[in-house]
Amino acid sequence: MPISITSSPLPDARLQFCVKKIGVVTTALHSLDEGEKIGIRGPYGNSFPLDLMRGKDIVFVAGGIGLAPLRSLINYITAKKMRRNYKNIVIIYGARSPGDLLFKYELEDWEKRSDLKYYVTVDRGNGNWKGNVGLVPALLKEVSPGSKNAVAFTCGPPIMIKFVMQALMELGFEPENIITTLEMRMKCGIGKCGRCNIGSVYVCKDGPVFSLAELNRMPMEY
Repeated sequence: MPISITSSPLPDARLQFCVKKIGVVTTALHSLDEGEKIGIRGPYGNSFPLDLMRGKDIVFVAGGIGLAPLRSLINYITAKKMRRNYKNIVIIYGARSPGDLLFKYELEDWEKRSDLKYYVTVDRGNGNWKGNVGLVPALLKEVSPGSKNAVAFTCGPPIMIKFVMQALMELGFEPENIITTLEMRMKCGIGKCGRCNIGSVYVCKDGPVFSLAELNRMPMEY
């Protein structure tokens, strides 16, 4: 999905969006000047399961622009007033190249924090890259976060999500505690076009957030 809300829902947070310039609409948004107005509809669909997360270890696994929707949740649970509600927090993030990493200023802050663990990788490094080189699922297996009393969230390219979910299962995570978002399938957002349905489920109305347990009950169309 080229457009995602990336800001925390806390009252003192501003509404922020991540917009990838890939088409007519997103190009028009990138061409706007500061102070111009746009219209916003929503919110639609469901949300991340905050009740499920409370008092547990939390693992985030993001790839490319898949960090954008997860950033909202990360910033929410790591905010000073919320951090005590969660135990260990692990963030694993990867992109095709160092230049494709989002929110670089924030990644540096996560790396410095003592109350979470942050790991980053790229598919292809360059002369200036000193970090890990490799695929996200491989780094996830290497980090091997604990699955007991833990919830994992993943978002990124569909092929990455597939192998991340497999890796999480191998690490012992229960399907009910593996959460992803299928927002890349959404079109109209209000259940009218029928482009996002998986069997009888509409991603825009019934999702876009689903557990692996829910996905396993759907036709294999996602």
